[in-house]
Amino acid sequence: MDIQIDAQKREIGRKSLIKKLRKDGFIPGIIYSSGKNGKNIIIPKVEFRKQYKKAIGAVAFYKIKLDDKEYTTFLKEKQVDPVSRDFVHLDFVELRKGQKITLDVPIKFVGTPVGAEEGGIVDIVKRSLEITCMPKDVPDNIEIDISHLKIGESIYFGDLDLKNMETDIPDDSSLLNVLAPMSEEEFEASLEAVTEEPEELEEAAPEELGEELEEAPEETTEGEKSEES
Repeated sequence: MDIQIDAQKREIGRKSLIKKLRKDGFIPGIIYSSGKNGKNIIIPKVEFRKQYKKAIGAVAFYKIKLDDKEYTTFLKEKQVDPVSRDFVHLDFVELRKGQKITLDVPIKFVGTPVGAEEGGIVDIVKRSLEITCMPKDVPDNIEIDISHLKIGESIYFGDLDLKNMETDIPDDSSLLNVLAPMSEEEFEASLEAVTEEPEELEEAAPEELGEELEEAPEETTEGEKSEES
């Protein structure tokens, strides 16, 4: 699906500037383009969150309007505050004609396994697959019918027919299993394992969120990490 986003050019400066932008309701980001300098941008937080939610469960291409020009991109990486869950930084990559892209495609499991209706437990191993292909061949999601699965049966990567897509995932990697129901003894044992006292761990200081370096250069070339990464 395509998502329209309006962005503004972002000036690079001191750390206090980026904090103020976030406080004012903007998300800092960057657009990477092959063979070109990265474009530092800011995006309205409320509007982006609204559009991002629409894309959950499907592959989204972000059409970012900046200085009267539109860039067709995909979201390569996002940084999220572990407490507030707000977006801290966004990395977009511009799509180039004739150039393959690598991205995660959500898996959509369809139907209820026969084994589940007989008391089996559905164990989802993977909810997305990383694939490489041309932009025109990217599906919204990978749909898999699981209604025929019985207890003890699984769906493996090798069972899929992915045309015009490349991946390093082994054919024997399971995506979903239908497990036999646990006996009462097994269930009680699993509860005991969950309620066991954990070993004491040394207290670790929380990691600071990525911040921009003071007086960082305005433009970053492709392949370099943004100041936020």
